[in-house]
Amino acid sequence: MTQSALMQLAYISDCQSGITPAAVAGIHQQAKRNNALNNVTGVLLTTDKHFMQLLEGEPQQVEQTYQRIRQDSRHTNVRLIFSRNTTQRQFPNWHMGLKHSLDQAEHSDLLAIINMYGQREHFSDQQADAINLLFSAL
Repeated sequence: MTQSALMQLAYISDCQSGITPAAVAGIHQQAKRNNALNNVTGVLLTTDKHFMQLLEGEPQQVEQTYQRIRQDSRHTNVRLIFSRNTTQRQFPNWHMGLKHSLDQAEHSDLLAIINMYGQREHFSDQQADAINLLFSAL
């Protein structure tokens, strides 16, 4: 039996100014519903300045999801970190995991990493690998 081709895509974007925790919760719920319909899984990381997200699934569904995100006014300056083929999902049971309540040490480290990468416009292969490693550690 041949496994279906899967894609992983990661991006970072700037949050709409003044986005509230309630708005982030709304984004999360909407993503869970849409992703379940399209068999897309992944995780969303948030700070008060940035969204960083990993999407995974069939290439066409992942691309369509990414294009919807690019058109969403709650995101600005959406930058692709990587888009890769893979044979297995990293988050097979999460139609959209949300990582935002962390212990203080983890929160500070993750916040610093996301905000550091949030200042970048382009990502090297090594930076993309480092971000993928960050997602793997969740």
